[in-house]
Amino acid sequence: MKRPRIKRLHFMRAFSSSPFTLLWIGQTISQLGDGAYATALAWQVLSLTGSGTAMGLVLTALSIPQVIFLLIGGVVADRVPRRLILFLADISRALMVLLVAVFSYFHWLQFWHLIALSFLFGVASGFFFPAYQAIPPQLVPQDARTSANTLTALSRQLGLLIGPLLGAGAVALAGPTSAFAFDGISFALSACCILAMRLVRQRTPPSPSSFLAQSNQEIRHGTIKRQSTLKKAGGDLYAGLLYVTQIPWIWITIVLFALGNVCLSSPMQVSLPKLVHDTYQVGIWFLGVLGTASACGAMIGSLVIGQFPSPRRRGLIAYLSIALSGLGTIALGWAWLMPPFLERMIAILACLCFGTGIGVFGVIWISLLQERVPIDMQGRVFSIDGLGSFCLLPIGYALVGLLTDRIGPSLTFVCGGLGALILVGIALSVRTIRLLD
Repeated sequence: MKRPRIKRLHFMRAFSSSPFTLLWIGQTISQLGDGAYATALAWQVLSLTGSGTAMGLVLTALSIPQVIFLLIGGVVADRVPRRLILFLADISRALMVLLVAVFSYFHWLQFWHLIALSFLFGVASGFFFPAYQAIPPQLVPQDARTSANTLTALSRQLGLLIGPLLGAGAVALAGPTSAFAFDGISFALSACCILAMRLVRQRTPPSPSSFLAQSNQEIRHGTIKRQSTLKKAGGDLYAGLLYVTQIPWIWITIVLFALGNVCLSSPMQVSLPKLVHDTYQVGIWFLGVLGTASACGAMIGSLVIGQFPSPRRRGLIAYLSIALSGLGTIALGWAWLMPPFLERMIAILACLCFGTGIGVFGVIWISLLQERVPIDMQGRVFSIDGLGSFCLLPIGYALVGLLTDRIGPSLTFVCGGLGALILVGIALSVRTIRLLD
């Protein structure tokens, strides 16, 4: 009874694969735990230090090792079974968070414990991310990969929507300890789901280009000598970088999206609270409304593109979706010129557009990489892509914070949106991106 319905709803097609369904259930539980943990962590840091700067230190401790270990994680994901990497990452994070829950319960918890936890989390994430992005081709057939990416994005957005509510409720009822324990248990349940997975036979990957075949042959036969594990890893990483730099639509998108994150993500994370408070002159409840609108937009975009998995000119659609996000960013900056009621409606619609564009782009981009990149190269390519996405964010946060104080949050949003539109124009001037199917 369920299979015809799944066929009609293409974005659910990946649920026909039992291994993917197990992975999705486990990761959805884990995402809910992460959302609850983030809320409890912010509250716990504030309780321990009373400082906003302290939370910045915690986020920095998380992001630095994540960036450092992404490339290493990509190499490992192409050498070690990805299911094993996911299992070890989840079980290690479960033990870390449960240890913090114990420390919190006995009132032993100190600020440096949270710094250490965030650092170790960053290390685990650096290994987890490439393996997680690269494993769907081992779980679902090729025509269901867009569905798998759509459902993965939906899982992440559910965590952003519901997780913080669960965390706030747990903190209000029983304190941060309960939220930490919930996140630890969620990681353990996710690890159990991964352990229960049985991978299907790997499909034949797309034929690598001649330069990649030559590079791999050199690595295997001694041009890059296999004298040590370090040299082998270096050779693998070199092959991954060589692959990316020889394919224009990949490396151009990685570079442009690194800049695009500065234009789009940085204002949303740094300037939006000040825009709501100072420019819109509305309470914190409206900040929550805008965050929910953005998450809902991302869900809508992911579901829509998941229902129509193989449109023509996917490169064009992907970048036009980023243009939609850029227009939403500009609208957020200009909404204050309208009467109060209209101002708020425009701001909500702008966040919906912002999230929709990000959701469409994310599903198309991951699907293209999974389809076009050889399966034994995907871990490295996803790690390079992740590094490109994250590497400029610390600079972006500092720059946007400075602009927010100097020119105001409204103009900061307008500048960010215009910057995103310029980047879209640059991308669409490249013929291989416009014609990419």
